[in-house]
Amino acid sequence: MRVNIDQLSDDSRIWIFGISPSLDGQKQTTLLRSVDAFLDQWAAHGTPIRAARDLREGSFLIIAADEESEKSGCSIDRMFNTLRALERELNVAILDANRVFLRDAGDVRAVGRGEFKNAATFDTTVFDTTAETLGRVRSGAWECRAAHSWHRALLG
Repeated sequence: MRVNIDQLSDDSRIWIFGISPSLDGQKQTTLLRSVDAFLDQWAAHGTPIRAARDLREGSFLIIAADEESEKSGCSIDRMFNTLRALERELNVAILDANRVFLRDAGDVRAVGRGEFKNAATFDTTVFDTTAETLGRVRSGAWECRAAHSWHRALLG
């Protein structure tokens, strides 16, 4: 059961998917149409999951599920299958965990984990795509200096 993301609490469970390269307007429309269709029918053991989505800067798809909704492994697998199909259709990376997202001259840029050390410093703004609650995104805490995130370990 898809709702507006503003209707979900800060405690809602989220998945943040970094998209590279960033989506243009047409690809954003295609992605959101497909994700909306998925969320409209998303269920766990036959019970609808109250969920929402947001797309930020053409680079981050955020899917949120109400903390009260049951979320089974099978229902989460269906979400990932939907995103795999979108990767092929849009010719972008969505599920590749080897990428790190940073802000470069105001723009979002994805680099491989191995490249990160040469592309960033402790002062570089990074995006924590491992954030687990909607409140972390709403507060802006998921975007911070590398020195204040798990990313610091990649810098050595």
